[in-house]
Amino acid sequence: MSNEPARIRHHVQHRHPDDVRFCALCGSEMRLRPVLPDARQHKVCTGCGFVDFQGPKLAAGCAVADGGRVLLLRRGIAPALGKWTFPGGYVDLGETPQAAAAREVSEEVGLAVKLGGLLGLYADAAHPRVVVAVYMAEPGSGMPSTSEEASEVRYFAPAEIPWDEVAFATTKEGLRDWIARVTRS
Repeated sequence: MSNEPARIRHHVQHRHPDDVRFCALCGSEMRLRPVLPDARQHKVCTGCGFVDFQGPKLAAGCAVADGGRVLLLRRGIAPALGKWTFPGGYVDLGETPQAAAAREVSEEVGLAVKLGGLLGLYADAAHPRVVVAVYMAEPGSGMPSTSEEASEVRYFAPAEIPWDEVAFATTKEGLRDWIARVTRS
């Protein structure tokens, strides 16, 4: 392996946690076992006894609104390549969801934002491996632009949202909540 920057291979990332075979602490084999007190099945290290409690991954993003329109990006990467979504991504260890949401907007569309309150927490009931925290936001400095992750960026009025081209169930739910909030105001 070199020290070159690595590209994320999403098809490999999505194999986690199901295909984890070895303990991150000691390298011994992991096996499914019931764990007390509730006897739920978890992977347990055969060497050191480490229990790998898996939980959903946290992502954060922003519903950046300007003039009654919301900023969406067309995904330039898998999954959901070519579909529309909020700017957002995974929260890093040691980072708050708010900081991650602002960082992801900057990384994906080159825009600094002024964060508002939490719009909502969303999880796809069919695939609840990711929980997405979506924050209300206003544009700050910079102009939205494309990137490797965003092949197109634009603002949509509620009636213009291309619902058939929205990337994720969580994005659809967040957009519905955003529309409900802006139409009440």
